[in-house]
Amino acid sequence: MKEATFSVYITRGIVQFATARYGIDGECLCQAVGIDPELLKMPDQQISGTLHSALWQEVVKRTDENFALHLGEAFNLATFGIVGYVLVNCQTYAEVLEKLSRYTRLFSQGAYIHFSVADGLVFCDCDIVEDLKNYLLEQPRYAIESTFASLLTATQVLSGKPLLPHAVWFKYPRPDDISEHERIFATSLHFLMPTNRIIFDANCLNWSVLSANSHLLSVFEQHAQTMLEEMNREYDYTRKVAEQLIKHLKGNLPSIETIARSLAISVRQLQRELQAEGTSYQQILDQARKELALRHLKNPYTPIYDVAFVLGFSEPSAFHRAFKRWTGYTPKAYRSLHS
Repeated sequence: MKEATFSVYITRGIVQFATARYGIDGECLCQAVGIDPELLKMPDQQISGTLHSALWQEVVKRTDENFALHLGEAFNLATFGIVGYVLVNCQTYAEVLEKLSRYTRLFSQGAYIHFSVADGLVFCDCDIVEDLKNYLLEQPRYAIESTFASLLTATQVLSGKPLLPHAVWFKYPRPDDISEHERIFATSLHFLMPTNRIIFDANCLNWSVLSANSHLLSVFEQHAQTMLEEMNREYDYTRKVAEQLIKHLKGNLPSIETIARSLAISVRQLQRELQAEGTSYQQILDQARKELALRHLKNPYTPIYDVAFVLGFSEPSAFHRAFKRWTGYTPKAYRSLHS
């Protein structure tokens, strides 16, 4: 299975903050976890999740458990590469979140950010990618804490206004000491939730970005889009199969023959292409069913039985077992938590 990678911009940010805040020798820190210090001079490169995980573990061991929260508090968009340049030139905070969602893959293949609006609230989620070898599936804490604290810091810089969450959800267990979480987020904190989420007032979406420049936004976004297209080409057939599955999952479970025919390719060639991209038809099908299940269950008026049928499960009990394997919750429990 292909491994999720992460931008060296993130790696460099961790090392530089450890040096500036804690006085740690950055070169020694890199060498301790097997990272070539010269790599930090090439921030547009990607680093494996294995090395990124080792860096988190080592830096926390040398500092403290709240390193990621403090890193987020000190977050500087100027050190975030092309995505940072895009965000500082957006017109509104809504556009900031939209662009952040669109270009998440440029700095992280292991998680994706997306948001929705309902009942006057914004639900901004950071979900972990499950169809790759991904250290975040086992060790999500530091990356999520850094991401959420960075979002608060970036919002203040971009809009001149503090983002005051109504609540913050974390998917992982409650740490022994959450005093720093309480100080930074200043709201109710919930652990062992079905997703990682910040909830805040939808009026924030109308906030103006102080540094907005539509001409520069166009220039930087063109570059970001080119980078994203180059990255997506590495997973071309994975994406195509996922798109076709979502179209065909309407009560019947599409076979690989059906999907190959829709892509005008032989089954054997499709299998070879997917293997080269580090995945398989079954893995993509499983992920597509999960994503559609989560989407349908957010609608409280769609019966769980109907969701199971649409996703091609022969019996509701089979859907329940699969959903619990995906999320750790039954469909009913997940819907209750989401509500």
